[in-house]
Amino acid sequence: MQRENQDDVGRLAKRFITAGTPIAADESEAYNLLHAHFPVSRVNHSQAYCAEDGTNTNQAESFHARFQRMYIGQHHHFGLGYLANYANEIAYREDTRRWSNGEIFRDILTKCARTPTHRDWCGYWQGNTGRPERLAA
Repeated sequence: MQRENQDDVGRLAKRFITAGTPIAADESEAYNLLHAHFPVSRVNHSQAYCAEDGTNTNQAESFHARFQRMYIGQHHHFGLGYLANYANEIAYREDTRRWSNGEIFRDILTKCARTPTHRDWCGYWQGNTGRPERLAA
């Protein structure tokens, strides 16, 4: 199983995090290198739920847990070319978890009606399988 490591964290941070962005991280050594480039707050989960200043990684861990649950319980496989789409789906589900089914349906229907046709969602049967993954390390 692949684990967090400084090489991947460094590459992803350089590519996706704007300079000066505050970061909250756990005690993993993979995040040590971030201190040189970003304001980093840490929480040691082996000692506390959150740091004394309130720093926590609970939202990120909740998102990750729901993502894993979606993978295990609904999809059983994520094609790497579509990983960003799955991440957006679970983020939407997280954001709307307290909405009624009717509110969610109306929101999605409205967004579908107002959104122009996009290359990634057309031509599947003609061999369009989407662009390569945009999040890979």
